[in-house]
Amino acid sequence: MLTLLLLWITLFGSVCGSFPYTWNCNATSSACTRELKAAEDSFTPQSKCKLECVGASAASTRVLWPLPKEVSGNSGKTSVVNVVDLGYTGNTANDIGADDLDALIEDFKSKYSSSVGDVEMNVAFEVENGALADFTDTSDESYELTISTDEQGAVNVKIKAASYFGARHGVETLSQLALQDPVDKKTYILNGIKIADSPSYLWRGLSVDTSRNYISPAVITKILDGLAAAKMNTLHWHLSDSHSFPYVSSTVPQLSEYGAYLPDKVYSPSTVSDIVKHAKKRGIRIVPELDAPAHVGYGWQWGKANEKGDLVVCLGKEPWTDYCLEPPCGQMNVVNQDLYPVLKDIYKDLKDSFPSKWFHMGGDEVNFNCWKSEKSITDYMKSNGWSTDDRGFMKLWDYYQKKAYQQLQGARSEDKPKAILWSSRMTEGDDLLLLDKENYVIQFWGSTKGDSAEEQKYKKQLKNMLEKGYREIMSNHNELYLDCGFGAWVGAGPNNWCSPFKSWHQAYMSDIREWVKEEEVDISEDKVKELILGGETAIWTEQTSDSDILYKVFPRTWAYAERLWSNPSKGKPGEVGSWEEAEERLSHFASLMNSEKRGVPSNTMKPEFCLQNDGKCVLESKSSSANQVIHSVNVIIILADFVHWFF
Repeated sequence: MLTLLLLWITLFGSVCGSFPYTWNCNATSSACTRELKAAEDSFTPQSKCKLECVGASAASTRVLWPLPKEVSGNSGKTSVVNVVDLGYTGNTANDIGADDLDALIEDFKSKYSSSVGDVEMNVAFEVENGALADFTDTSDESYELTISTDEQGAVNVKIKAASYFGARHGVETLSQLALQDPVDKKTYILNGIKIADSPSYLWRGLSVDTSRNYISPAVITKILDGLAAAKMNTLHWHLSDSHSFPYVSSTVPQLSEYGAYLPDKVYSPSTVSDIVKHAKKRGIRIVPELDAPAHVGYGWQWGKANEKGDLVVCLGKEPWTDYCLEPPCGQMNVVNQDLYPVLKDIYKDLKDSFPSKWFHMGGDEVNFNCWKSEKSITDYMKSNGWSTDDRGFMKLWDYYQKKAYQQLQGARSEDKPKAILWSSRMTEGDDLLLLDKENYVIQFWGSTKGDSAEEQKYKKQLKNMLEKGYREIMSNHNELYLDCGFGAWVGAGPNNWCSPFKSWHQAYMSDIREWVKEEEVDISEDKVKELILGGETAIWTEQTSDSDILYKVFPRTWAYAERLWSNPSKGKPGEVGSWEEAEERLSHFASLMNSEKRGVPSNTMKPEFCLQNDGKCVLESKSSSANQVIHSVNVIIILADFVHWFF
């Protein structure tokens, strides 16, 4: 053992001795910058500097993401600890969930390689109920984390929480306060700090489409790891669309047999079970979506051969621009009564696969031209005394939605199952009243900014829904759609439909409560908190696959995670709540997540020089006029491109 220790010291001395730089703290700006060492033995690693550089603000704000609600008692001092061999005393409250809490500690330790520490480290929980359970709307995610030193210099960590979920968040925060430096390989932990933390929003998530392009289970688990690290609690899984149906239904296996791109590009019950378990341990619920009555196609064409008639109409119909928004077209044959028992069977299978009480029914982009082109549908409408204009097709859509909800009730054996619908034509004006606000939450994907007629329509729709008392999940595409800003995939052109690219800055500053004030929505502040459950970034995969999805999802979803978790007040540039202040912390967090032990890659935010030198890559405010010029030039270029391609 002594020989190994001497070898380690020799190697450490060799590495640090040959590295010419050290990090120094500017106490005024709380910035750590890389400088040449004054002497061979004057090395301060960057990790130690970041933790200790308190200055005028808490050192924790330099390294934590998302920002905690309350930080106190920060000493600005660190100890070198051996995390791998830490002392763990279990749960001092009771034995409920002891094994699950033990697993949290083992996961924490796995983030570090074996290192020599000269200070003892002990961790204890004080958790009312540490048992791993399915995440629900009433799950308590709050926690308190205290790091202190005793008279002997040992580091003692206490995590207090009501539930497993709060304890997990506490451990996640602890892992960001114990940094293993890449140069000297030591693990530095911040002493003398107390954090009291809880989320601002109930619903904090990401919507992932796995129909347009298949996303492998291995990559989905990486996405879950990335979400959990930023305290996100929801993965909304868009399982099917007109392009493919990869979910294997035990009751209706024909859907994936006809709908999967390839036999191995499916999500079997065992695969789904593994993904759900992976999510559960990370405090994440998975909410499945079966989009309907539009966005259905391949997978549904088996009905006629099985004496159930046409379950879907307009499948692959051309020209597709007349019948849907993107190829291939497809829409449910809502007048075929054999459709509804099939729906009930799928809903039941999805209930068995996903324990979440929430279910997403889709519901957007219904194309009346598709239904209008099918004689069996228009004949049915006429027999019921419905007109075949838009008002008549709204009645047909309402007929489907009510029958589909009845199937959901039967499948879940619940009087009022928790259903979600995308905002749509049905959520505009008085048509919104077709939907019982007790049964549905609306996921709003329209725009919250802009002055065009379409943008004004979106804003009016959201305002109307809130003033009528409908609960909302925000996924406004002008800030939270992650597939925007790439070349068009249908037709010629440099930009897809929702260009330009949505930067992490836009996601970070997407504050719906502030929007409600600015737009003078006629509801109280308490009602806003009640109705707006939270939000999701969204990645649609027309132009995304395993090869690039992680880089499109992160770091932008991490940016939105802080808005949903602590929702810091918008400060002046450089102050907490501004994107300028957030940038260094988010860059640090992304670098931490990209490390070998965490293994969640993301789109690169800046040169590594900037990561090693706080504050050196900031455009000073005196250059704001230059920024305006650059922005104006970019707008002109985009408009010129638009004119070139479309006129």
